[in-house]
Amino acid sequence: MTSRSKFRAVGVIAPFAVFAFLMTGCAPSVTPTTEPTASETTQPTVEPTEAPEPTEFFSMPDDCTGILPAKQVNKFAADGIILLAGPGGKYGNELITEPTPEMDAGGISCYFGVDNEDPTLLTVVALVSAAPLDATTRAQIVDDLTSQGLAQSTDERGDVTLGVIGVSGGQTTATYNVLAVDSWISVLSAEGGEDAFLEIVSLAKAVHSANYN
Repeated sequence: MTSRSKFRAVGVIAPFAVFAFLMTGCAPSVTPTTEPTASETTQPTVEPTEAPEPTEFFSMPDDCTGILPAKQVNKFAADGIILLAGPGGKYGNELITEPTPEMDAGGISCYFGVDNEDPTLLTVVALVSAAPLDATTRAQIVDDLTSQGLAQSTDERGDVTLGVIGVSGGQTTATYNVLAVDSWISVLSAEGGEDAFLEIVSLAKAVHSANYN
C-alpha cells in the first residue's frame, strides 16, 4: 500500500521547488540509516499495542474543505497558504496523476501551500490526508509504516503513531501518522526538524478534532 512515491502523484506540482521530496504514505522514501530516537520525535518508542476501544467515531470529510477546522484554515490564510489541490481545492484533482496510499485506502489527500498563479510554480507547505480504516487495513498499514523505519509510539488517546522528525539519515522532511481504530490521519511537512515535526503533530490533532464526534 505504501510502496509508491506519494509525491510522484502530483503532475505539474511535482517539482515543488522548495518542496521537492519523495515520500510514500507519510513514510521516508529512503529508509533512514538509523531510526529516530525518542528525543528526536519527542515521543518514546514503544511496542505495538492493541487498538483501544473507541469513545468517539471518525466521520470521513466529504472533501478537503472539511479536513481541517476553520480556525486552522484561517491561520493558514493569514500566512498566504490555501488549499491548492485535492477535492475541493483550487486546482482540484487535475494536477494529481496518481493516487496517494491514503486515497487508495478510500481517503483524501489535501495539498496546502502558496498559490503563485502559475501551476508550475506552486509551493506546497503540507500534505494532509485522512482515510477510514477497519481492523484489517489498520494492521496492514501499521506493518507497512513500521517496516519503513518510522518511530512508533502512542498518543494521549492510545492511538498508534508513526513518524520521523527529518534532517537526519537521508530523510530531510518531517512526517507523522496516527492510526486510530477507524482512521488513518497523516501529515507531511515541506521541512524537517523539531519545529516542523511539532507543527504537523498539531495539524494531525486538528484533523482529529474536525472529523471525530
